[in-house]
Amino acid sequence: MEENIKVYALGGLNENGKSLYVVEYNDQLYIFDAGLRYPEESLLGIDIILPGYQYLISRKDSIKGFFLTHGHDENMGALPFILEEMGTPIDVYCTSFTLVSLYQTAERFNKDIHQARFHVIDGNQSFLVNGMKIHAFSVTHGVPNACGYALETQKGLIVYSGDFILDFSQKAPYDTNLSRIMDIAKKPTLLLLAESYNASYKGFVAPNNLLSNRLSSICDEVKGRIFISIYGQTVFQLQEIFDCARQSKRKIFLYTKQVKELVALLKNDMKVISVPDNLFTSNIFDRYCIVVVSELGNKVFEKLNEIAVANDTEKSLRINEDDAFVIASPAHAGTELSFARILDKLYMTNAKVYNISKDYISMHAGSEDLKTMISIFKPKYYMPVRGYYNKMVENAKLALAQGYNHSNILVYDNGMIASFKNGEIVRTYDTIESSEIMVDGIGIGDVENVVINDRRKLQQDGVLILGVSFSMSTRKIVAGPDIQMKGFILNRSATAFVEKVSKCYSKTVYDFVQKPGLVDFNELRNLCKEKIQALVKEEVDREPMILPVIISV
Repeated sequence: MEENIKVYALGGLNENGKSLYVVEYNDQLYIFDAGLRYPEESLLGIDIILPGYQYLISRKDSIKGFFLTHGHDENMGALPFILEEMGTPIDVYCTSFTLVSLYQTAERFNKDIHQARFHVIDGNQSFLVNGMKIHAFSVTHGVPNACGYALETQKGLIVYSGDFILDFSQKAPYDTNLSRIMDIAKKPTLLLLAESYNASYKGFVAPNNLLSNRLSSICDEVKGRIFISIYGQTVFQLQEIFDCARQSKRKIFLYTKQVKELVALLKNDMKVISVPDNLFTSNIFDRYCIVVVSELGNKVFEKLNEIAVANDTEKSLRINEDDAFVIASPAHAGTELSFARILDKLYMTNAKVYNISKDYISMHAGSEDLKTMISIFKPKYYMPVRGYYNKMVENAKLALAQGYNHSNILVYDNGMIASFKNGEIVRTYDTIESSEIMVDGIGIGDVENVVINDRRKLQQDGVLILGVSFSMSTRKIVAGPDIQMKGFILNRSATAFVEKVSKCYSKTVYDFVQKPGLVDFNELRNLCKEKIQALVKEEVDREPMILPVIISV
């Protein structure tokens, strides 16, 4: 039978997060990961960003399964939204810890996923799906039971690495099963999809991913409390913190609800972390405790800000020069400004500040990890995924250094299709719709660019609220105009400016309502916005949001 294979991403290319990669085999869809992305700070009010999955909804009868690599939101956080909207039984394959994480995420977003058919697999298991053999293989990452997948086709394997580092010193549930990877690689590989997040890092990441070496010395240096920030769901780092606490004879205080729930799950239900009950304290003023500040995405910075602000209020945490902040949550692209502001505030508390986020490497493959994976599988074609474009290019250069030809390295964007027929790539200009979906906590997909622009205007230039009343019977203005400015500060006296705005607004409303017949209020408001916006831009070179309030009496 002739094999027609298409491989494309609906998220995860030229971005960090939102990973969703589709292998379409003779019109049957095998989907690897379905993650979300946390927004840059410029996307005001947005909580999370999902991959555009409407194409999958339209093809739901062709989906043979979702295959999740691990329990990070960037890799599985969009799936509850997709499953609920599909409303039909869909097969999901993942390890036990990933499934528990998925249930937690669905509960957090209030999504109903009970119709899905969940298959718990071992991270080193081979299984059949719709007659296709799929091989899972365990890798080392920041959560337990992480794995990659290899889909077997007649012309070779299609391998997806997931997020990984090669660390052969780790034991389950963080082990890299090299012997299994090499055994799977005995079969020819058609295509290898490998992550690019740390592709520019020279060397193997392990053991430079460890916090414990630096944290142990800090525990010896600091006489008071240690506030340490980490991103939510980083289970590997949590275990390191607990181990350091035991060694330094310190107690652990869990600062956020998120980390309390996670530790309860890991300790009591999953039993994947080792920590005695007497290690914890409920007293944040315990002079010698480690305060774990953990949150999902950029909210960890909000929690640090909360602590810094609380130190100057009646809820003072009484932070002093004996205490210390350890920052192990590095800034991501688009959050550098927030990160810098938080660092400043922490320094103002007079506590010591250790920014160790620049001293260790996150658990994503470095150059030698990637080159090793390439040399093991020896793929005919290589596709860098999961990372900004410059990182994907760095990843591609690693393959070039391994002797690959440019034509066999596929640096694509979301929605672009890599099409294969009989084991050879066929160049195509076809694309899949991959526009992203923004979620602002109220609804899905109801936040468009115009809304973001409005929020940005409010943040940068404030708002002008213009009020006026006119009589429908006399067609004359009977009250106003009233001009209010919020977050809109002029460098000179505002009196002359307000007078000009008032005259322009009055004239625009008066001229418009002189027309016979009913007044089209939408058209009038839009005209007022246009006129006032032009005036404000000319007078003070600002672009505030304009809100005309027009009342007929």
